[in-house]
Amino acid sequence: MRLTEAVILAVDTETTGTDPEQARIVELGGAYFRGGAVYGKLVRDLVNPGIYIPAGASVVHGIKSEDVESAPPWTEIAARFARHLDAGPVLCGYNFAFYDARVIAAENARHGVEWALPEALDPFVFACWHHRGERSRKLINVCALYGIGLPEDRAHSADADALATGALLLAMVRAGCIPDDVEAAFAEQARLRAVLDGEEALYGRYLYPDRGDERLRVGLGKHAGTLLEDVDEEYLRWLGGRPDLPDATRLAVNRRLGRIEQVSLF
Repeated sequence: MRLTEAVILAVDTETTGTDPEQARIVELGGAYFRGGAVYGKLVRDLVNPGIYIPAGASVVHGIKSEDVESAPPWTEIAARFARHLDAGPVLCGYNFAFYDARVIAAENARHGVEWALPEALDPFVFACWHHRGERSRKLINVCALYGIGLPEDRAHSADADALATGALLLAMVRAGCIPDDVEAAFAEQARLRAVLDGEEALYGRYLYPDRGDERLRVGLGKHAGTLLEDVDEEYLRWLGGRPDLPDATRLAVNRRLGRIEQVSLF
């Protein structure tokens, strides 16, 4: 089945913190797409997390403890969510496997909810491959690359972020970054995750191979996306002095510094 013809449910959560094992869900949002376009109404459920919402989290998503005092607990919201999943849509979420899926799994375990999430497509994985040189791959920044805007007054609300995620997924399909076939898209996602995990194990966040000729590029900071051979000596020395630098990155940086020093002798 083609993604541009399938029923897609994009999902996002807002929570009490950044640790997916400890964070509690305060809002669950969803957006349906069918035939490549938005379908039906947005899904938005506030959740009473059973704990105080830290001020730092409220600053991000705008939800305070008093806003969810009368909201249902996760068990009730989970039952509603399960009915959406039972219909068999293609699930997607941004940074979903790394955060949202883990948060939902932890909430289910905490509350004795027995259903498990199906596998989800994650535009973040494809962004990490096709747009690795961007300084930020946050949802709002990657959406901007495809001309998708998030309303300022609704940014970081779960339903608005879900809507943007679904739109981004389809935009990346149309751009050729994601296969327009459900099975092929999941297979490509698995392949890219394995390659990206290998790159991070070798170079950390600091370097990555160019997607064409595999020359090394800087992976973060002001020089993100720049070829290592084009970075100035001062930055190389800063990078080489990082205490957590993986061996392969340190070796590549030192080799580059050695070449610069060798040239300076003549």
